[in-house]
Amino acid sequence: MKRILSFPKKAVIFDLDGVLLNSRPNMEQAWQGVQDNLGVTVSFEDYFKNIGRPFRDILELIGLSDLADEIEPIYSQVSKEKFHLATFYPGVEETLKKLESYGIKLGIVTSKDTERTGIVLNRLQVKFTAVQTPNAHFRGKPAPDHILMAIAEINADPKESIYIGDAEVDVLAASRAGIDYCHAGWGYCEPGCDDVVVLKDISRLLTVLKID
Repeated sequence: MKRILSFPKKAVIFDLDGVLLNSRPNMEQAWQGVQDNLGVTVSFEDYFKNIGRPFRDILELIGLSDLADEIEPIYSQVSKEKFHLATFYPGVEETLKKLESYGIKLGIVTSKDTERTGIVLNRLQVKFTAVQTPNAHFRGKPAPDHILMAIAEINADPKESIYIGDAEVDVLAASRAGIDYCHAGWGYCEPGCDDVVVLKDISRLLTVLKID
């Protein structure tokens, strides 16, 4: 049985990679840069299966935390150089503009770093009231910290908000934050449970929110 969502909504908060942005080709090139420069043998698939968590958390999970200070700048630099490989999913900007036109506040909670998140969001002609990226003050997903901070920035209650993600860590973070959740069925990962609402494409969000 699918979870029952509450209405109306004042805020919609999105994950970035795998939800608004198809950045897998970009990530693959960035990881190749890490392998080429540092001789890392961990495959991209092993890296990618942990996507959704903060970068250094992923490195710890795949046994590369001791090289984090060397890996992170290389990955980030190659990612920026190959940023043209990251593209928005169909319907993203149109859906965001429609939400905005209905007075719904938009937010971002992502495990992508602040600089590259800014590059992405500058390509969209909408306003994001809250943008939460990894920092030393709050725990990353699946902890609820960044979602709760985004809700606070937007000046909304959890029951007035909804989070759109594409990974099991997103489901867990939303649940721990006490916020409704929809899963991006076009994204990278399965939700890890069968009771969440799964969207076939981003425009379906408008129907779910009853503003289509």
